[in-house]
Parts: sequence; structure tokens; C-alpha cells
Amino acid sequence: MPIDYDAKTLRSMFGKPIRPTIAVSSTEIALEAQKLAGKLSISGVQPKLSMRLEGEQLVPVAREGQFILKPQTQDFAELPQNEYLCMSMGQRFGLRTAQCLLLELSDGTPAYLVKRFDRFKKGRRVQKLACEDMHQLLGGPDKYAGSHEQIAAAIRDHCTFAPLELQRLFESTIFNFAIGNGDAHRKNFSLLTSEDGTIALSPTYDLVSSRLAIPAESDELALTVNGKRNRLRRADFLAFADHCGIAPEYAERKLTDLLALHETFNDMIAASQLSNDLRDGLANIIAIRLDRLR
Repeated sequence: MPIDYDAKTLRSMFGKPIRPTIAVSSTEIALEAQKLAGKLSISGVQPKLSMRLEGEQLVPVAREGQFILKPQTQDFAELPQNEYLCMSMGQRFGLRTAQCLLLELSDGTPAYLVKRFDRFKKGRRVQKLACEDMHQLLGGPDKYAGSHEQIAAAIRDHCTFAPLELQRLFESTIFNFAIGNGDAHRKNFSLLTSEDGTIALSPTYDLVSSRLAIPAESDELALTVNGKRNRLRRADFLAFADHCGIAPEYAERKLTDLLALHETFNDMIAASQLSNDLRDGLANIIAIRLDRLR
């Protein structure tokens, strides 16, 4: 059944307490994306559409999009449900996440909708904030190359309040490990410049259990931590926290907070839109990863 969002959630997402309809079906997504090819800046393998709210309907647009729509794919089962759940769990952990919902296309199939944090409406126009991902900042052809330590260095070089952003990087890193997200590459970390010129990590986005979608996934993390992509343990993340200049007491507390959410995460999984097999799979992934963080 569709999720019943409260008025506050809908107002925060859309500016008014409505549940908009989406003007495309699952079979039309590829056609719409092809029509807009070359006009969008949204990259990645998964089909995505830039959307704008017009009245009470979300429609595909080439310019001034306010949202990104990710539909179901043939390659990976229940990816919209997976991402919405992981984003919700990340928010529960305390990550500052991009606003998102799980909605239905015109044919009733689920789709993940995320509000663009680099856009804001000023009058009738959609304005853009400067946003640069770590792949752009660090350079090179491979978005999977490098380490979390390199991202930490970029944060030190560019962010207005670097110690705070380094804490946020540490928190998102241990959470990605916990949910089995081995696809958090350099494009999944961005620096956002606010209207007042403050440079900070953007809200967290693209939180998904890639291990659930791809059980044979080779790496536990896309970028190394403490020189490792696999066989990571609590000590590796504490070493990363130390590299970031984070107080050991703070790092230990955040790990404790994450471990304490195990039953909460299980409850969220049980109440999610995932099918029973995938619920069991995600619960098992998280149990194994949290055990390795003890």
C-alpha cells in the first residue's frame, strides 16, 4: 500500500500539503529520458528524470527542475523502496539527508522522488546554488578511485567550518558501511555553497544498500577507509576518525549510537515497502555489518 504521509512532510517537500500525481508511467520513463538526453546534468546508470511541480502534478522538464525521479529498473529489484528506506534510516541515525518520498507513477509502480537541494524557488523562477561533487574537485577519470581520506582533505581545503563537516563525513561513512552501501563513490559526496557563501557538505543523498541489490558485489565500500575497501572493522573507522581530527570520544559515541539503532532499523525494515525476501536480506546485511562495528 502507498505510504500515507502527513501534511507537514508533504508541505516541506512541495510547499503545500498535497500528494501530487506523476504524469509518466514506468514504460514511458525511458522515452522521456531519451527526449531530454543531452539537456540534463543528472548522471548515472539508473534512469532518472528531472521533474517540476505544476499545480498538483509532477511533470518531466529539461530546465528548472525541482526534483529528481528514480523509477523501478529491470536490473535491480525494488531499488526505489531500497533507497527510500535507507534514506529514512540515515535520517533516523541523525544524518542530514535530502528530502525524499516514495510515490507512484501513473501506472501505480513505485518511484523514488528526491528534492533538489541545489535549487530553490525565488518568485516564479527556480534559482541554482553552486554544488560540486568530489569527483569534479579531485579530478581523474574514475569516480571509484581514491579514499575517504582524500574527501576529508578536500573538506579541510574548501569548507567554511571543516571540523563539523568532517564529523558529518565520518557519520555517513559508518552508516554506508552498516547498510551495505558499496556504491558510495566520489560523486556521492558534494560541497554546496549556500546563499550567504558558506561552503559545506550537501545533504546526504544516494543512500542505498547496493549489497542488497547486488549480492555478489565485490567491495564493502567504494572508496577506501584506512587503506581498505574490504574486511573493515571498528578499528579502521576509528583510525579514519583520528585522521579527520575527530575526538575519540565523539567517534566512539557515534558508533554506539549506530549500534543502538539495530532494533529500530529492524522495525523500519519490517514496516517498509520492500518484499519479504528483501526485508530479510537487508536485516541480515545490517546485522552482520553492525556486529563488525562492535
